[in-house]
Amino acid sequence: MSVNRLFVKQDWETLNERIPGLINIARIAIVLSLLVFHLFSFSAGGETAKSMFPTVEFYSESGFGILVLPFIATSCLLSHGRYPMLYAGYAMMLIVLNMFFAGQVQFRPLEWDGRIVVSGALLSGACFLVAALTAFSATYLQAATESATKHQLAYRRVSGLNRVVLNRVQEAVIVIDAGQRVWLFNRQAKTYFPGLEVDKQETVFGELVARWQYQPDKNFETDIHIFQHSMHVRAVPVIQEKTELLMLFVRSLREVAAEALATKLASLGQLTANLAHEIRNPMSAIRHASDLLQDEDGNDPTKAKLHNIIDTNIQRIDKMLEDVSLINKRDSLRREPVNLMKFWLEFKQEFTLNNPDSVGCIRMNMDGSNLSVLVDPMHLQQIMWNLCNNAWRHSRQDHHAITVLMKSSGRMHISIVVADNGTGVPPDVRNHLFEPFYTTEKQGTGLGLYVARELAHANMGQLHYHPEMNGFELILPRESDEQP
Repeated sequence: MSVNRLFVKQDWETLNERIPGLINIARIAIVLSLLVFHLFSFSAGGETAKSMFPTVEFYSESGFGILVLPFIATSCLLSHGRYPMLYAGYAMMLIVLNMFFAGQVQFRPLEWDGRIVVSGALLSGACFLVAALTAFSATYLQAATESATKHQLAYRRVSGLNRVVLNRVQEAVIVIDAGQRVWLFNRQAKTYFPGLEVDKQETVFGELVARWQYQPDKNFETDIHIFQHSMHVRAVPVIQEKTELLMLFVRSLREVAAEALATKLASLGQLTANLAHEIRNPMSAIRHASDLLQDEDGNDPTKAKLHNIIDTNIQRIDKMLEDVSLINKRDSLRREPVNLMKFWLEFKQEFTLNNPDSVGCIRMNMDGSNLSVLVDPMHLQQIMWNLCNNAWRHSRQDHHAITVLMKSSGRMHISIVVADNGTGVPPDVRNHLFEPFYTTEKQGTGLGLYVARELAHANMGQLHYHPEMNGFELILPRESDEQP
């Protein structure tokens, strides 16, 4: 298909290069034809035109001379500028010469036949008039053609821009008429309604069309249930001359709720960032004062216990502030290829140094030794730290406490599963696992899993809890250069 189009384009370009030469050949042919016509009118079969028309006088009464005008018009259609007047002058010259050679006009003006002279003058004037009118018409048609071409090109550009803009809209856009016939839809609409086709009737919009017909001029919004999906619909009537259309903007209620939650969490993140900044200074003063009091109180067990409570809560607040800072820095990431085997060896060493009891209690299985992901190394470190800390805390803390499995998940992703041998997450808690500040422990901040999921999303990944595995699955994009 593309090769044929290339040949056609090349042939058309070659033809465009030859058109000026072809037009010049046509001009010469018409001029020669005009000359031959006059010669024919002067003499045909050895007889003059006057002898052929004994009852009429040459051009004037026979009407034979008016046939010159189509030649003039045709010549002017192929020319522009001064050429039309040149052709008219050429025709007038042939008419005058023909009149002299036919014997109708002599070199003695007093003996001229007035009727012949007037008819010749009128025919010559008609040549110039036809040339002028044809040239004007040709110029006007050329300008109209150029204008139509420009408008067509502009229309195509605007149509292309409209399609691009329409397909970038987050909402599904569908245009229907009163008969529920689809006129237009964008790419997003195809994801919600796979069977959509232009100029096809869709009965699923019957309720919306009925409401539109009840109040044809008013916009309205409503929530409907279509194809087992809850949708929010915004309807806008569109009137084009005598055609009445209804433009529907459809959005999944789940997406609307997720967007509202994201906006809420973004505002919450900004608020908590400001609070964290304001809290750090007084917390530093409290920690410093506690250390001074602890030095003065000496070995008093009661005061030592109180100081321990203060230190524990200060550390908890510090951890909360650190988690909040991570949330607000999730967008400033530096993704790079990370070899999982090398990363795991370094991570396991650091984790066991901070949790000495976990030595020998963590098992890792990897499908192959060359799995690599595209992620921010610091973010991956924080995610794995949160997941392994949770797994160790809720496990039986024996030799089979934590199991880590790394494997391919399709051609484009890598799956990292962190599971423990504990009792698992209760069903009533699972829906709140990733909610910020939700915790079931007195010492917890409720931000660990929430931070881990936000960091996973920032790196184009996902984090889910699987009850059947009693663990969490982290899915990250595979390094593009890696072969599965």
